[in-house]
Amino acid sequence: MQHATLVQLGVRWLSRQCSVVLYEAAVVKKETPDVIGWDGPRAILIECKVTRADFLRDAAKTTRANPKLGMAHRRYYLSPTGVIQLADLPPKWGLLWADKGKITIQREAKGFPQRNLVAEVEFLSAMLRRAQIRIGTRPLSEWLRGENRFDAQRGIPPNARSHAAGKR
Repeated sequence: MQHATLVQLGVRWLSRQCSVVLYEAAVVKKETPDVIGWDGPRAILIECKVTRADFLRDAAKTTRANPKLGMAHRRYYLSPTGVIQLADLPPKWGLLWADKGKITIQREAKGFPQRNLVAEVEFLSAMLRRAQIRIGTRPLSEWLRGENRFDAQRGIPPNARSHAAGKR
């Protein structure tokens, strides 16, 4: 199984629980989550590990040695069936196994009430900056609402341009 496949499965699984899910977005220097999602103020993180060697290397990360530095209230490892065992897990981490396109929960994550909220806000801010770069000069808040204040001043309803463009 490839890493990208695990990430896809993690995104699909987490999307059933979270209203916002982001994946493989390198923005925070200390931690780059494979998949992270938010349902309100609580974040859930998934680290995807294809091999046992990759999982063992992960333990050397600063955010693993000091869990307060890590992002997310709940944290999971996702691996192909049997690659990571319950006995291998750090305290409070959950374990998900992937097999034939499905995820099974081997252990629920317990929760990290002391986590790095600053890193989560920096991560979300970086994602919003990337969105702003992609939409150009239009204000991000208007784009997120599907509005354009200049069109609104002229009496053009939101999304009228996109509907008109689609009819051409």
